[in-house]
Amino acid sequence: MLEENIKNMQMNYRDAKYSDLKIIKELLQKSNLQSVDCEEHLNNFILIEDKGKIVGVGGLEIYDDVGLLRSIVVIPENRGNGIGKKIYLLIEERASSLGVNVLFLLTETAEKYFSNLGFSVKYRNEVPASIKGTKQFKELCSFSAKVMFREL
Repeated sequence: MLEENIKNMQMNYRDAKYSDLKIIKELLQKSNLQSVDCEEHLNNFILIEDKGKIVGVGGLEIYDDVGLLRSIVVIPENRGNGIGKKIYLLIEERASSLGVNVLFLLTETAEKYFSNLGFSVKYRNEVPASIKGTKQFKELCSFSAKVMFREL
């Protein structure tokens, strides 16, 4: 059904390129999501396009067998069509293919959404050192952000 929705909307997905960086940052900023260091992990960002226009994006940071899910955002007029879930599934597939066994994320607003995708809340002190050392964990996301994880 999800693939069908995407096909019916004439959408496709692809890996991000450096030339996409400006629009990726704009999409993240418009949704009040962190964009400061996304260029450092651009090779693991995935875009969804509709007729050549980027309508959604999400990314991944990889630290050995642990991954940090970066912000997933879909432009407002395309929300509710399964695009965010498709981006997540593509990121999960990439993470698995690269040897990632567990995904972490930080969120202040999407706990329920990610719970529905199989993520669980984890205490900050239980997070592996590789995730604690990320800019997202140390600097960019507020201390009030929930830490969530999912084993792959």
